[in-house]
Amino acid sequence: MATTIVPENMTVVSTTSYFLSSDFTTSDALDATRASVNSNMTTTAMMETTTQGDGRNFRLEDPVQRIIIGFVYSLVAVVGFTGNSMVILAVILSRKLQTRTNAFVVNLAVADLVICSTVPFTALALFSMNGWPLPLIVCSVAAGLFYTSLACSIMNLALIAINRFVLITKSSKTYRSVYTPKKIAAMLVFTWGYPALLCCFSLFGIGKFGYSEKYKNCSLDNSHENTGLLSLLGSVLVYPIPLIILFVCYFKIYRHITNHMKKFTSEGVELADASKPSTASTERLARNPPASFSKRQVEITKNLFYVVCAFVACLAPFAIALMILPSDPVIPWTGMIVIFNSAINPIIYGAKHPHFKEVFRHMLRCRYHMISEPSGFLRKIRSR
Repeated sequence: MATTIVPENMTVVSTTSYFLSSDFTTSDALDATRASVNSNMTTTAMMETTTQGDGRNFRLEDPVQRIIIGFVYSLVAVVGFTGNSMVILAVILSRKLQTRTNAFVVNLAVADLVICSTVPFTALALFSMNGWPLPLIVCSVAAGLFYTSLACSIMNLALIAINRFVLITKSSKTYRSVYTPKKIAAMLVFTWGYPALLCCFSLFGIGKFGYSEKYKNCSLDNSHENTGLLSLLGSVLVYPIPLIILFVCYFKIYRHITNHMKKFTSEGVELADASKPSTASTERLARNPPASFSKRQVEITKNLFYVVCAFVACLAPFAIALMILPSDPVIPWTGMIVIFNSAINPIIYGAKHPHFKEVFRHMLRCRYHMISEPSGFLRKIRSR
């Protein structure tokens, strides 16, 4: 019998024992391999969830999505900046457009102009794949201006609705007493001051404006613990009341116009000829006439109502997405739709508003001498 001598610090492994236990060892190894594979698959799934989006774990990391959204932001910024600048310039050049209502229209254009000025910073954040490239204060200021201007827009629309309601349904005396230059100035200051005051909550630790690591844009900093509270306060304190005002005012305007149209039709009086009363009801209307109840004013009111519809249509997808959880993956896309409104308004004015349409046409053709009722500013330019 052969004897094998080995050093004391070595272990002798019996070949027979190895083969006897090989089945068990192989089974254990397979189980360990399966566990490792499952762990890797779980990790991969978590990474895909974080990148592609599922609930609160979503992060906008996909470069294709970021480039597409950033490109749309850039396009809207150019179109909106150009269009709203034309709105402001048209009011400056034409005395016909320098009305009480258009004071709010110009304020709305300024708000949209500010929004379009902040949009390029969001586009820069989306295009930059290595995080925000500029000082964070720049992103914070851009986000604060964006939210202030967006809130200012909805408040302007509400004030325009009230203005049209008083203009169409009340007497000229009432309209002039309500919309004096000082009162209009106070209203315009309020549309900016109130949203700015709400944004100041962030200075007291309630939320924070800045770079969002989650959505890769300049908005609310999702890493701050109270950002959700700031978003909730902004939504509750800004949007519900103006939206109610919008729907109530335009509904009352619609009902008022339809009732008068029926009355005039039954009495054989055209809307444009309301200054020639022939019955007791039209005599009462002549003694206390509406501020400007004419076909032209009805057309202007329709145009401004289209602006409201555009705002609601652009805001609705974003609002619905916020109410449906989890909807984080669609938030960047619905947020992109919101800014469309800043570029749509000038297009609506140019296509539907009877006065803006005429002035825009002359401006685009560089025929400033053909603008009817030129303002003092335009006359001074002509005289040079």
